[in-house]
Amino acid sequence: MTQNRTTRLLREQEYAREVLRSEEKNWGWATPAGRIRLARRAAFLASIPQSATSDVLEIGCGTGTFTAALAGRFRRLVAVDLSVDLLTVARRRVPGATFARMDAHDMSFRDSSFDAVVGVSILHHLDWALALRNLRRLIRPGGRIGFSEPNLANPQIFLQKSIPVLKRLAGDSPDEYAFTCTEARRCLESSGFSAITVRPFEFLHPGVPAWGIPLVTKMESIAMRTPLAFIAGSILIEARAGG
Repeated sequence: MTQNRTTRLLREQEYAREVLRSEEKNWGWATPAGRIRLARRAAFLASIPQSATSDVLEIGCGTGTFTAALAGRFRRLVAVDLSVDLLTVARRRVPGATFARMDAHDMSFRDSSFDAVVGVSILHHLDWALALRNLRRLIRPGGRIGFSEPNLANPQIFLQKSIPVLKRLAGDSPDEYAFTCTEARRCLESSGFSAITVRPFEFLHPGVPAWGIPLVTKMESIAMRTPLAFIAGSILIEARAGG
């Protein structure tokens, strides 16, 4: 492991401890709008495996927020994260799932171990070209991936990921960035994936108060049918292993 990668992994582990110290507030899942965002992503992840008999891997599971939404739906669910601290919480939250501490860049599973690999807001923490190549190795022919990620084309995301002081104020980790739909598609193609779909997703911000959610969601439904969709806050990524 190179010195740069070792340093990056250590910083990510410290970021995980800060997430717990802040009671996960920087993730925003507990707000009224955040709960809607969480439900949308959980539904998306659950749609990626093709059957209830699928073997599913979740990477970057954190404290098990989305693991809990997926548990019991598939034949086997394995969730991995780099942080021992986050995994301790996840194991308490979802006792029925299988958890393992692993670096997503170099996981020790055998080739073709899973029918689907999913995750929320994890690829932008990684050397994602390297991570995608490793994921491609783990997926059975015809298997699928599904990820929700920040959209670098969104002005807030661009500024937040590009300016160190804003990154710190937002509670981001030092090394995370983001990518556009075009960049994500290009990397998926070069990593050997096919049937690639990368689409903008969602304008609802976790800070929207409960009273403002109906208005924002109505405006969101209109904006997503216009060129403004390009600057939505997130992107959804789907692809298949093999041709």
